[in-house]
Amino acid sequence: MRDTQVAAQAARIGQTRRPMERIYHIHEAVKDGRYPNCNSLAKELEVTRKTVQRDVTFMRDSLKLPLVYDDRIHGYYYTSDVSDFPIFEFSAKDLAALFLARQAMGSVKGTQLEQTMREVFGRLTKIVEGQVRFSWADLDLALSRKPGAAAKRDIKMFGTLAEAVLKRRVVQFGYRKLGAEHAERRRVRPYHLGEVDGCWYLIGFDTTREALRTFALPRMRALKILGEKFEVPPDFNGSAYLGTSFGVWTDPENPDFKQDVRIELKGYAAQIVQERRWHPSQQVTQLNKLGTRVEVRFEVGRLEELVRWTLSWGSQAKVREPAELKRLVAEEIRRMGEE
Repeated sequence: MRDTQVAAQAARIGQTRRPMERIYHIHEAVKDGRYPNCNSLAKELEVTRKTVQRDVTFMRDSLKLPLVYDDRIHGYYYTSDVSDFPIFEFSAKDLAALFLARQAMGSVKGTQLEQTMREVFGRLTKIVEGQVRFSWADLDLALSRKPGAAAKRDIKMFGTLAEAVLKRRVVQFGYRKLGAEHAERRRVRPYHLGEVDGCWYLIGFDTTREALRTFALPRMRALKILGEKFEVPPDFNGSAYLGTSFGVWTDPENPDFKQDVRIELKGYAAQIVQERRWHPSQQVTQLNKLGTRVEVRFEVGRLEELVRWTLSWGSQAKVREPAELKRLVAEEIRRMGEE
């Protein structure tokens, strides 16, 4: 009876010790030449003998470690050098990446994707259990990220749209364009979801307009997944489609059109633009030795979002090319001064 109680207590205690932590303990004991066996390891780890046996089997069969039991010495040893233990190689850079992955789960909270991501994340974190000792509270104090805040309704919609994109199902929703008074009903084949400046956008084929269109999730209403299925054109690439625009605005009639943009920046703006990247085509050229005057160049399809970007630098920015961007910026400044 007492043996049964002791075993049960050991099992409860052992449950608090992570599997990879146990395996690392066994590995160290074997590597040090202590010839441990299941009984001695069970006492050290405060788990049952069966638990240790499962760990040993996992080390031998799954991790492919040269672990052998010596009947004469009654203990385990390695038949070859195991100074390298790849599964426990986890750098500070990897830990930072793990933190960002955890942060990314916040963008799908409340959606059908949340549980899937949690399961994947759980498998990733098991790799570091027993090797890296940390608490998420410590990481949250050391690292932080300020993503764009999304409404709960938009997050739920993201999950629904993601499912439609993956399953290639036509969707229907009401959409209110910028400046429009009322929402219009849209029927769309959803090809791609992309995040730009903290906002999620859907790129899809509008079956009524028979053209590709980009939709901001916050402006969608009454989303429904329909039974109709579709195939994504083999030449469509969502990342490349967004790459022609500075933000998300792309000319649906001429999606491959690009024009050269040159903007001169000075002072703090010149310094910041050398530290950050707004577009894949971005090129920065210093105009003086100190780098306090630079020229930044982009290749983009449309100019509307570059007007906003240029105006955000105030007097620190000056448009060089094209003439159309100069006109749009000047017109916006004129309107800002109107009563």
